[in-house]
Amino acid sequence: MAGIYAVSKDFMKVSLLTFAVLLCAITCSAQFIYRLDVKSPELEGKQIKLYLLENNMQSAWRTDSAVCINGIARFSGSMTQPVHFVDIGYRSKGKSPSVRLPLDSGRHAVNIYVDKTANGELKASGLETNSMKIRLESMKIWDAVYRKHLLGTKGRSLSKEAFREEMQGQLQLVSLHPNDYFSLLSLYQIGASEVSLSHAKAVLETWAKLDTKLGESPLGKLVYDRQKNFTKGYLAAQVGKEITDFTVSDVDGNTFNSQNLKGKNYLIVLSATWCLPCQKQLPLLKTLYQKYKAAGLQVVYFNNDSDVVRWKNHVEKNKLTWINVSERLRFSESKIPKYFGVYSIPTCILVDDKGKITYNSDQDDTGLQKLDNAIKQII
Repeated sequence: MAGIYAVSKDFMKVSLLTFAVLLCAITCSAQFIYRLDVKSPELEGKQIKLYLLENNMQSAWRTDSAVCINGIARFSGSMTQPVHFVDIGYRSKGKSPSVRLPLDSGRHAVNIYVDKTANGELKASGLETNSMKIRLESMKIWDAVYRKHLLGTKGRSLSKEAFREEMQGQLQLVSLHPNDYFSLLSLYQIGASEVSLSHAKAVLETWAKLDTKLGESPLGKLVYDRQKNFTKGYLAAQVGKEITDFTVSDVDGNTFNSQNLKGKNYLIVLSATWCLPCQKQLPLLKTLYQKYKAAGLQVVYFNNDSDVVRWKNHVEKNKLTWINVSERLRFSESKIPKYFGVYSIPTCILVDDKGKITYNSDQDDTGLQKLDNAIKQII
């Protein structure tokens, strides 16, 4: 930045053309330019797709395409960070095989080929970047844990112990490469893989080992804030803690404040219309409400859904006569559940007439088997 200020102080001595070049250089430095040659003689003449993925790996924020000519499909563009995961693929006979790999800024080449021994899956080789090297180490950790589990009727699945073993290995790998942006990208994904106090602590300990510049980058701050906010909310929602007050709109658009229930026993239910486990628990919750409402039990049914029409139809269809509220946001954007350290639903939190939390289904009762008795204790 000192260079920029020096230019501005002596602006009259710098030609407009020179200033434009400097400005362009400054602007471009905020972007991360990539050039990728996808080499695949066997896909000659086919249109190759390149999907630059969001960091959550669930959607693409940019899609590009190029025809493979003389065995090469060339891609170029800019990214907002040094490394992104990308999917590279093509469409053939109603199928869309693809391969996922990390793409660093700069100029690179990768070989793509069809593995006929694996149902035509795409495979990649020859990508010589730091990110790809770390990625391969990460895959070895996963494979080593995965092979320990025998093939069952539902395929291989990881126990909690095996999952944590794998996460520990991945976190150690991040610690071994504290200066690589790919490590930060991996840590972001590791952090989202589980919601627990021990996991949050492990992610934060690993984050602290990263290079300072990485930790203070936008993605680094996102990793840190998510785990710190979860920890804060989780601890605040434990049994024995005072409930955090919140304000939200009800189904009719009126403002609801949790302080209105001061001196009453009430159950907060964090749910969503799209959540199948939530719908399976709904009949039990309605039964308990009918059983205890005469004794003063209130229910605040919190819908984490941005589709207001679907929500209102859900309330009407299921005859939900309790207090129905929503931030009218997607679950990932909703703030109030995070006050309680809730990053997955359904969750039920029971509050007594003194404003103390007496039950939290996330602690040890996700099936709500203890909820009836918990309500009896405070009514």
